[in-house]
Amino acid sequence: MPNARLAALVEQSRISHTGLAKRVSDGCARRGVPRAYTATSVDGWLRGRTPQDPAPAVIAELLSTRLARPVSVLELGFAITPMPEHLGLDFADAPRATVETVVEMWEADLLRRDFLAGASALAGAFSGPVRDWLIAGDRKSVAFSGTSRRVGSADVDLLWSMCHTFSAADQRLGGGHARTTLMHYAHEQVRPLLGGSYDDEVGRDLFGAAARLADLGGFMAFDSGRYGLAQRYYIQALRLAQLSEDEVLGAHILGDMSMLDHHLGDGREALAQARAGQRSALAGRRKSYSSYARCLALEARAHSRLGNRGACERALASAETAMDRVQPDDEPFWVKFFTARQFHAEAAYAAADLGQVVAVQEHGSLGSAAGDGMERRRILVRSAVAEAHLAGSTPDVDVSEATRVASEVLDLAAQTSSQRGLDAVTRVRRKLANEHSQHPDAQAFEHRARQLLPAAL
Repeated sequence: MPNARLAALVEQSRISHTGLAKRVSDGCARRGVPRAYTATSVDGWLRGRTPQDPAPAVIAELLSTRLARPVSVLELGFAITPMPEHLGLDFADAPRATVETVVEMWEADLLRRDFLAGASALAGAFSGPVRDWLIAGDRKSVAFSGTSRRVGSADVDLLWSMCHTFSAADQRLGGGHARTTLMHYAHEQVRPLLGGSYDDEVGRDLFGAAARLADLGGFMAFDSGRYGLAQRYYIQALRLAQLSEDEVLGAHILGDMSMLDHHLGDGREALAQARAGQRSALAGRRKSYSSYARCLALEARAHSRLGNRGACERALASAETAMDRVQPDDEPFWVKFFTARQFHAEAAYAAADLGQVVAVQEHGSLGSAAGDGMERRRILVRSAVAEAHLAGSTPDVDVSEATRVASEVLDLAAQTSSQRGLDAVTRVRRKLANEHSQHPDAQAFEHRARQLLPAAL
């Protein structure tokens, strides 16, 4: 089938088929992948053939320059090709290679390519990238002369502002709510910035903002149950943070990595990332005691996953001490959510792993107050408290209190697009159905849950 989209772009660019073929061949050679295209090759593309990578990216880059506007691979009309299995799992050495990887992931995610959307989580996927983060090599310039668009600090400030907006939406509404919107924004707005022209100073700030956006994409994927995709976003976010020379941002991303590995049941890897995050939070000129305290709390959760109660309690105590040193005005906006409430939420999760019923209830009551815009956290914590009321020996089980607590977040769970939140409520439903199905409060709770949430248990 003729590729009308590519034909229109070539016509607009006023470039001959021979000229396009030569420039694409040269561009591929510069990327270390020799290709020998001719005018006949271009004719084949216009008739519907798809050239091998990296030709599509080179064509998009050439047309962007020629038309003085961003042209993405998506606009070229080529058939979708399979993603390489390693996409996003490694640190690229060159800054531009990192940008190309991130852009390719955004485009693939936007197209809902099955490989990325359904990619399985890989055990130990973070080991190499965390090592590469800790032993960073020589400083590399990120200055770039791309399209005619000159990127300035105002452009980057706007990107940081949008990061704040997406973060707030994620915390309130769950990762599934704004994930597609974030991908559209990344593709339509951030990709052209990364492909523009900027000096090293602006470039580092730009890479930092892009790192935060990729980190948010990872967290939203994690919250939506797309764990393999989340791993890839986190790895590229960490590399962008390294290129931006923002160790505090790197500490935050390492904390997010630790959360994912904890969720996947790998306590040792979660512990390694939490400790790397602690080191990074205090390593640079700018220090973040909020990030340091958060990574200590995540270390505690890793110890709880490993069944080490003593180490868990010591890490929590250190996190509380670190929080006394926090100066809120000096902290980046994206870690200001880590307040006393969030600390108690993390402590409640850790206690749940260790089977400490009373501690779950005590910390949970302090970590799940309403009205702070952290609806997903409230769902997760109140569900953990409800489960705690169903744990232990028969005299300690309180079905009425468990259903009362869980009922507080049923409406929130129905309104929030969070697979983690839904899973947390489902665990409570399953436990009630399996062990207390004849209790009138359990029956009333399940009746209401079936009206609001999927019935599958």
